Amino acid sequence: MDDKFRPILGRGENYIFPDQNRPGAPITDRRPSYEEARNKLLSQIYTVKGKVKEIPPENRLDEVIFNMKMALGYTAKSYHPNNLIKQSGVKDVGSKKWQEKEVNNGKEKIRQGKSIFLRMSEDELVYLEHLLNQKSSELPKGFIDDIRIVEEFYIGDNNYLLNIFNKDWDGGRVEFVLHPFGNLEDVAEERFMDLFNKYGGNPNKVKIRSYSPGPTFISAYVERETLEHLVNFNPIRTVHPMVFRGVPEIRGSLTNLSLPKPPPEKTKSSVLVGVFDGGLKENSPYFKDFSKENYPIETEEIPDFIQHGTGVVGTILYGDLKEYGKEDTLETPFVNVESFRVLPPSDPNDVDLYEVIDVIEEVVPKRTDIKIYNLSIGPYGPIEDDYISRFTYVIDSLSQNGERLFTVAVGNDGDLEDDDSRRIQSPSDTVNGLGIGAYTFDLEQKIIRAPYSSTGEGREGAKVKPDIVEFGGCERNPFHLVGIDGSSRFFASGTSFAAPLVARKAAELMGRCNLVDPLVAKALIINSSIHPNMQFDRYLGYGATPNKVEDILGCDSNRVTVLYKQRILPKKYARLEIPIVKDLDYNGKVNIYWTIAFAAKPNPLNTEDYTTSGIEEYFYPNANQYKFTSPDRKHNYKRNLITQEDEVKELLNQNWKQSRFPITKSGTRYLNEQERRAEFKWDTIVKKGVSVQYKNLDSPFLVLHAMDRNIEEHLSDFFNYAVVVTVEYEKYQGDAYQSTISQYNKLEMAQVKNRNELFVK
Repeated sequence: MDDKFRPILGRGENYIFPDQNRPGAPITDRRPSYEEARNKLLSQIYTVKGKVKEIPPENRLDEVIFNMKMALGYTAKSYHPNNLIKQSGVKDVGSKKWQEKEVNNGKEKIRQGKSIFLRMSEDELVYLEHLLNQKSSELPKGFIDDIRIVEEFYIGDNNYLLNIFNKDWDGGRVEFVLHPFGNLEDVAEERFMDLFNKYGGNPNKVKIRSYSPGPTFISAYVERETLEHLVNFNPIRTVHPMVFRGVPEIRGSLTNLSLPKPPPEKTKSSVLVGVFDGGLKENSPYFKDFSKENYPIETEEIPDFIQHGTGVVGTILYGDLKEYGKEDTLETPFVNVESFRVLPPSDPNDVDLYEVIDVIEEVVPKRTDIKIYNLSIGPYGPIEDDYISRFTYVIDSLSQNGERLFTVAVGNDGDLEDDDSRRIQSPSDTVNGLGIGAYTFDLEQKIIRAPYSSTGEGREGAKVKPDIVEFGGCERNPFHLVGIDGSSRFFASGTSFAAPLVARKAAELMGRCNLVDPLVAKALIINSSIHPNMQFDRYLGYGATPNKVEDILGCDSNRVTVLYKQRILPKKYARLEIPIVKDLDYNGKVNIYWTIAFAAKPNPLNTEDYTTSGIEEYFYPNANQYKFTSPDRKHNYKRNLITQEDEVKELLNQNWKQSRFPITKSGTRYLNEQERRAEFKWDTIVKKGVSVQYKNLDSPFLVLHAMDRNIEEHLSDFFNYAVVVTVEYEKYQGDAYQSTISQYNKLEMAQVKNRNELFVK
């Protein structure tokens, strides 16, 4: 080891090649016969036809939402009842999961199923009944197969939606989500407003935002009695209370301790971070030359909001001020901030975040110069598995191609009494952004979760939440911020200040390294994070990132990090070669870590299939090591095609069967859909690692399998991904870094700028 800076290596995509498809999971058919399933469904349709007639006209449209509950275990895209839907002419408008506990040999297991929302008229319902009354020989096989996995067909009772509201909840702002209704969307909104007005709602306190052909989000203030009437409106998919308590509570106060001196240099950085928050004192010497305030919502300033926004912006510019004394002078910030003051809202008596979301939707696409945004504000309350907030959906939509990155505070309710209440808050459940929790230190200076930091898990597509943690302070070890008075320190703690530290690092990574874009920055941050227990959990996520960006962008003589950037088409396989140096005088362990980050298009209609894309990977330590199985299948051997060539020939002459692919350290068990979900296979982040003896490595590689959950094939498209691979020769004393460059000459040393190279006059 030495102090020489060795930059990470890029252009790893030069070592990505197409690969052969792998077989899918074996299928065990436990479905009932078609006749049995058909008779059950006909009986349910008869019941449903009576239920439709019982719905008051004010609570329905000409088309009605029905539920089709599919059998347990049949959640994969290949089991979606496409033929049933096509033949009957009904409209698929989304899905949600259902689950039940199964006990085998005293062990409890949760099995999941899918419930599909179907929109159809009474005539279409009659036609479905007509199809079922035909002879099976007259029906397509696909239709018959679909009927065999229908568990139940019914009209949902929306009264269960009230369960999320406390018994003492007597009124407040809520968010309704309406199913997509195509050319009847205007009618659905009009009928909703008719009901709203009829049962005492104030139409001036309603905001409707449509995402056709997706759902419609409606923010409304309602009394409980009004809500109890409205939930019976058939087009409603879900409803959720919305609470905004202003900015997250700042756990701290202004002190009489002086700030360090502001930077003497007025040179600005070329690197920008966008912040949506409560604003700041723009004329302060700490901000006026390094930030710009924008006023998309022109309202009167409120000190608490300004202090929060000042703390967030100051964190991005200067970090935690704890290390500075009052006689010290701050360095010129290496990032600049574009602050968008979105608080308070235009109507201070009607607080919701729709106006804030509207601003984000308008500003972000126009500001192509800003790639990193920080959000330390959001609605109060834990996320729900069957509910996607408009805020989360918008953030994920704006970053679905990896073109920008949002860092989002997970919330400060981690010290509440029960697990459900401690859960992370929207929009930190984003699948394309980073949900940031907070850590502090125990008495032995070890990293621990800050007690207030909200906990995971996240939703489908981002189960590991928080993604990572940053220092957020605590009562004993506070975060030092720029006070609103411009001269005093503000002592505080909160995830609000952990998140901008990550935004600062992401922006610096992009500004200083020519190979880093937002998606690569996300992968690098996750890859460099270290968990105290060396495994992810719902408290610290993947762990904490290094304090210095140089530690993320640098390698050592025996530790080499390589970047791969590529895009892939669903159903395709890619072979990603890992740059292991050959012929080293070394017999020790090699630790190989990889992080895969990809950007996914969100689907708010399917809460259990929210991410439309996924990547699963297989690790092969030796490209030439295969399994050979005897003709009677009782014996198998591992043999190397190169070093054991003669033995291989002899086995083949004896009719032994060679495996189709090399032996994988990931195992040879094929995963079904239930198992993929259990192992977070649909998460937009994959982080894993292995330790292998150097002598057992020979041209190792990863195989990436791109998966897709779009029901209609024409909707499938390429999606972007980034891979970071770190290879550590644990006790090697030579220069593996230089050897890697020599043997893999298509790799490129990253160009890493010094901080002062980021400044512009």
